[in-house]
Amino acid sequence: MASPALSQASTAFESDAPPLQDHEKSSRRALLHVKEVTTSQDVLLFLVAFRVLNALCIRTFFQPDEYFQSLEPAWEIAFGSDSGAWITWEWKNRLRSAIHPTLFACVYWISAELSKLLQLTPHNHAELLLAAPKVTQAVIAALADYYTWRLGERMYGRGSNEAWAALFLSVVSPWQWFVSTRTLSNCLETTLTIIALHQWPWHWTLDPTGDEETDKYGLREDPKPDQAKEPAKCVSADDGNEGRTCLTAYRLCRCLLLAAVACVLRPTNIMVWICLACFTLWRSSSSGRILKLPWIRGGLWVNITSVAHGPAIRRERMVLVLETIVCGSTVLVSSAIVDRLYYQAWTFPPLRFLYFNLAQSLSVHYGRNDWHYYLTQGYPLLLTTFLPFALIGLYQSLSPQDLLTQPLLTANIKRQLATTSVLVPFMLSFISHKEVRFIYPLLPPLHLLSAAPFATYFFSTTSKYITRKRLILSLILAINLVLAIFTTTLYQQAPLTTLAYLRSRAISHQSNNTTTTVAFFTPCHSTPWRSHLIHPSLKAWALTCEPPLHLAPSQHATYLDEADQFYQSPTHWLSQHLGRPPKNSKEQQLRLSALETATGVSWDGKVAYMDEKGRERERKKAWTGYVIAFGQLEEELGAYLRGSGYGVCWRGWNGWGHEDWRRRGGMVVWCLDEGEKRAWRESEEEERGKRGGWRRLVGWW
Repeated sequence: MASPALSQASTAFESDAPPLQDHEKSSRRALLHVKEVTTSQDVLLFLVAFRVLNALCIRTFFQPDEYFQSLEPAWEIAFGSDSGAWITWEWKNRLRSAIHPTLFACVYWISAELSKLLQLTPHNHAELLLAAPKVTQAVIAALADYYTWRLGERMYGRGSNEAWAALFLSVVSPWQWFVSTRTLSNCLETTLTIIALHQWPWHWTLDPTGDEETDKYGLREDPKPDQAKEPAKCVSADDGNEGRTCLTAYRLCRCLLLAAVACVLRPTNIMVWICLACFTLWRSSSSGRILKLPWIRGGLWVNITSVAHGPAIRRERMVLVLETIVCGSTVLVSSAIVDRLYYQAWTFPPLRFLYFNLAQSLSVHYGRNDWHYYLTQGYPLLLTTFLPFALIGLYQSLSPQDLLTQPLLTANIKRQLATTSVLVPFMLSFISHKEVRFIYPLLPPLHLLSAAPFATYFFSTTSKYITRKRLILSLILAINLVLAIFTTTLYQQAPLTTLAYLRSRAISHQSNNTTTTVAFFTPCHSTPWRSHLIHPSLKAWALTCEPPLHLAPSQHATYLDEADQFYQSPTHWLSQHLGRPPKNSKEQQLRLSALETATGVSWDGKVAYMDEKGRERERKKAWTGYVIAFGQLEEELGAYLRGSGYGVCWRGWNGWGHEDWRRRGGMVVWCLDEGEKRAWRESEEEERGKRGGWRRLVGWW
């Protein structure tokens, strides 16, 4: 018995309307092409503008890798090794590909040249260097949204409710607003993955019918070809092949190039493509029928799965393997050249990444999570209010009944995306260190799977429960809006506002040719570094957290990095490494000069320096003009500084609480400058006076 959906589809294709003439078909195709191109351009421009606004509205700190795995090495590439960038152990040990920071290095260089051309003030120069990477990443994020919609149209049909629902889910997602415009390698990986998925030959997993269009290589064309652009023409000397399209071959090449870059950036991305390749290389076709049983009403659905071995399938398998080798080799060679230029040595970062993080278990140094982390925390954080629709979409896509209610190509794409979305987190769960962003590339596919149940529920033409549906949709949007505002403007804003304060002080001190020095008594990488310090006259040092590269895996559990040692006993660490704090700015400068004389190296804020034999030596710490710590440490550190020249001169609010006890209580800045301390006391007294006036007014009322 045929389903209503299939019956309606059959009626649509078997109508008795008179056939159109060739010129009428051409005119109609041309009009549709213009309309589709215009719509695509409008959508893309809207998304770029939306994500640029998104990027410029972010005022909070999320992950250190946003800066230390992209912007810091990019700063070093653009402005030199003596520019003050903090290069972490991963880069010193060649664990990361230089492709990602090279992109932002170009952005920095262009921005710096533009600043020189326009003769910007130091403040505007800093603002330009802060905004340029954000805008670049905003364009990358907009492309992820755009190709989520494009793949939705390829899955569900052009102009379908499901395709627009997928775009809607991506745009109003709190996670996308919070993360997509940050300069994490995971964000670029996500964009490359969804663009490559749009180019993937999904129709190769269908059974050949014998009447499909093929290109000059004999490869089956997409049954729902993308008409946003005219396909390129292949000219062949063979008779009958001239003018035939080779869209599938070009799309596959683009897909594999993008996938290879994503795998070089994040080696774990290869899991996505292993899952999809298995569907094509060992393709199984599913079909079924309803078996009527005389002793019950209705029937029993019988699913039939078989493996195809037709000539067309063998040809496609061969092309897929050969293109993978060619495209993968091209990207690997290009990556090797970029890494050679950056590291000044031949290296293969993906292999070293796997060796250090898996074989030596160094990733455990940054945290260990439960096996069910991605199930109980990863997916809920990624999807938030859309989690119920994603679970329904996964269930429907993996159910054999989906073959009855969906076109065969749509059902195959959904089944492959759903299988990948289940298997990848399952495989990543075997790694002890887990983070939500590791499964971020699965968010666009999950939005596509959520789109069908979301559109069915909210975009249904029936008027039943329409008021209830509107209330539920309004509640979802309200919750998403609150989450987006909280995570991007309130939660962990102190690291960025504190550095903005330091930049303003550095500009003020530049007029007196004075260097601004800062010490951070915080967990390592709690703030951005040179990408936000900007000014060369602003120099700083911070506690480090280098992993135990020199120890055997059995000794990792007892290892304490510098930040751990400090937080075990802050006062003991300070007395051992820094001694008595200075009485005033003059004494602090004299101590710093004495340290430079003793080491023979000019103090530049780095935690290490190269000696005369080229060996890296740890630099002795020094008291600085500014001392910064989280509010949790204010009482203990304030007691140690009592009687010295340090006094509070600024505070930064950091939201309500934090999962890390060391980062609670906002940020406090102590300084030696008497004018700044006096100005802060006056502003606090004025603020207390305002609060007292409001209390008296409320009490009188």
